[in-house]
Amino acid sequence: MADDEQTFWVPLRFRDVDAFGHVYHAEFLTLLDEARTRWLRDVLRLERPSDHVLARVELDYVSSIVAADDAVCADVRLERVGTSSLTLAETMRVRDGRVVSRGRVVIVLRDVERGVSRPLTDDERARAVALLAGDPG
Repeated sequence: MADDEQTFWVPLRFRDVDAFGHVYHAEFLTLLDEARTRWLRDVLRLERPSDHVLARVELDYVSSIVAADDAVCADVRLERVGTSSLTLAETMRVRDGRVVSRGRVVIVLRDVERGVSRPLTDDERARAVALLAGDPG
């Protein structure tokens, strides 16, 4: 894990695993979404971390996840801060350190009541810029 990454463990659930004992490929996105939402809440400290949409997702599947892995670790790193968007690099691995996916997402913060994007607040922007500068503060 790089110094500017934050790590979140997410347990595997019964529903994540298919009949062959593997985590279905679409569940990789669900596991990453859980870690990302925790990053938005715990690191960026958004008041309503679920108030965002994904504008872009790219994901490289590197290795399978199996039921015996029991949990995944998502390393989340902020790459870019826009007016209303954030670009995050995400690497997911299992307990033995094996990388299972690498990807990048662009999220757009939303004003849920109005149904439109919203700019980062001054506090959110300050925290994001500090993260880019290497201060997880």
